[in-house]
Amino acid sequence: MIKVNGNVIDWKDGMTVADLLHLMEYPEYNFPIMVVSINGRHIPNDKYADTFISDGDEVNVLQPLAGG
Repeated sequence: MIKVNGNVIDWKDGMTVADLLHLMEYPEYNFPIMVVSINGRHIPNDKYADTFISDGDEVNVLQPLAGG
């Protein structure tokens, strides 16, 4: 299991950041503006498909909002 934004989510062997974002139903066109960290370490957007999440990791996913 992993924690995502404080919520427990089932982990799967070989899960990447991109897999997690798909699981969370974020549309792929939003990926470039997402902010993701694993155990406090920022993950660059271009590394989402190559960065694996390990069992027990704590992941934070933020989607910045614009407003006025």
